[in-house]
Amino acid sequence: MNVLCIGLAVMDITARPVSQKDEWQEKQSIEEIGIQLGGDAVNQGVYLQMLGMDCGLAICVGADSTGEMLKSALQQKGVDTSLVCVRKDGRTGTSMILVDGKGERRIFSASGVEREIRMEDLPDPVPEGVKAITLASLYGLDYLERDGLEDYLARARQRGIPVFADTVYDRYQLGLDGIRHLLPQIDYFLPSFYEARALVGTDTPEQTAAAFRQHGVKHVLIKCGADGIYMDTPSFTGWVPSMKVDPLDTTGAGDCFAASFITGIVKGFSAQKACALACCAASYSTLYLGASTAPLSWEKVLSLAGEDGRL
Repeated sequence: MNVLCIGLAVMDITARPVSQKDEWQEKQSIEEIGIQLGGDAVNQGVYLQMLGMDCGLAICVGADSTGEMLKSALQQKGVDTSLVCVRKDGRTGTSMILVDGKGERRIFSASGVEREIRMEDLPDPVPEGVKAITLASLYGLDYLERDGLEDYLARARQRGIPVFADTVYDRYQLGLDGIRHLLPQIDYFLPSFYEARALVGTDTPEQTAAAFRQHGVKHVLIKCGADGIYMDTPSFTGWVPSMKVDPLDTTGAGDCFAASFITGIVKGFSAQKACALACCAASYSTLYLGASTAPLSWEKVLSLAGEDGRL
């Protein structure tokens, strides 16, 4: 294992195209329905594995058929599932994703045990050979965020292991206080503008990134969808544009970006160059239905970047 990925895991049921303006009938036909892996940690983990990283997933599933299907699918993709925690008294979370004709989606979630990972479920100390830790689902790691995670990350960073983090929706309305204590232990913060601005009360990506830098994060990358990424780092401040495509499904694009950025950093690229490469990967991922279904490899990312003039 060279990347430890901690966060949420669910199974997705995806349907397209489903227009918000349609008057639904009792039964109607659409082009496509699929059952896929989902959840921020799972999406990142699958893409990390595709990109040549040996990823271990610290996630929670239920002791049900959905959990068995999720774990089996991860194993088929080569992801290390030795840290998957199976809760015997709960169900595996499931999401239904309705995608419209422009690739935008609406997500309906039925929660399970995905938020119940605890400190005793994490490998301690972090195993030798781990080159990065990614917190794919801040505000979804309920027990870890309240107690223990700060010290765990600090000890990892003392060993030279960088920490990456993304957020999910702040369901309990904790605000910045929910993760403020963790921010100084995060080397690369990769939230979406939509989620991040609500935490710090800012109006622009520039203001949002600056606010998190003031709270101790070294590198802040604000994901802004088709507009690209706004970066505020010690070596570069400014915009990195997305690669222009006509998206089929934008689900999981942010997770693909995170996985590709982490891979770039582990491979020794600068933050700016890793971001430029990851933007290509994320855009490419939207050409496929599902959160982690695009056939990516690091060679493919470099090829996309070359075609787009980024190398």
